[in-house]
Amino acid sequence: MESIKLSYLRSYLLLALSLLACGNTCVAEEQDSPRKNIVFYAMGDVPYAPEEDQLLPIQIAEIPEEEAAFVVHLGDIKRGLPPCHDSIYEKVDKMLQESKHPVFIIPGDNEWNDCLFPAEAWKNWERHFMRFEQNWQHQLPVFRQLSREENFALTLDGVLFVGINLVGGRVHDAEEWTTRHAQNVEWVQQNIERSQKELRAMVIFGHALPKPIHDDFFGPLVKAARRYGVPVLYMHGDGHTWIKDRPFQVKNILRVQVDQGGKAPPLKVTITHNPVEPFVFDRRMAEPPTSESK
Repeated sequence: MESIKLSYLRSYLLLALSLLACGNTCVAEEQDSPRKNIVFYAMGDVPYAPEEDQLLPIQIAEIPEEEAAFVVHLGDIKRGLPPCHDSIYEKVDKMLQESKHPVFIIPGDNEWNDCLFPAEAWKNWERHFMRFEQNWQHQLPVFRQLSREENFALTLDGVLFVGINLVGGRVHDAEEWTTRHAQNVEWVQQNIERSQKELRAMVIFGHALPKPIHDDFFGPLVKAARRYGVPVLYMHGDGHTWIKDRPFQVKNILRVQVDQGGKAPPLKVTITHNPVEPFVFDRRMAEPPTSESK
């Protein structure tokens, strides 16, 4: 029994000596260890043509397997012309399911409100894309809005990601349009409040190029950005060409419009721990990644 006590005593003495030798260095090393960045990929407005039916699976396969937390499709899975047959939605459904990473998708106008029969088109979208990320086994803490299930949210390392149903195109139902925008505002605000204690940046995914018909959404977003002061990134498709600017009244909202998928591969987005310039973009088109400094 005495030998066991002596053994424990020697262990404690060795531990104490090692801590004394280490001093503050051990704590400093732990504090100074680099925190991992968040990486995701974004695409939009694809596939539009038969050649893009061949291109999109290749682009998806080329996303590095161990790198991305998720992939997001920002809407418009077809050209803005009839038809809106279920077979089109099924085709893209199968393509996106080839991804090695969970895929989120939000609606675009081409496959919904611009269709000849929007109600039927919406049923097709729901059938193939609602809660689409559940096709993968993952640990992402995803929330869905009860009143509008296509809207999603998750928080990773203090960064809030929110996907909303915000489309361009035809206002097929004025009442629905107003109600949906109000629900989008409510969803963003609800998740900001939920994540407020750890919030360091926010990313909003929508399809629509901001226009006056979306002011009832972007007005409240500007107020929230001003109130909380964190960097905000609004990412969308719709316009088909690369844009990175700050078109809103508050300068902590950065807007990025992704390239149309037939013009460029999915955009790589890295969110760093730089509190001033957290967003880094790589279009993967033989040009260096860029952070936002304007």
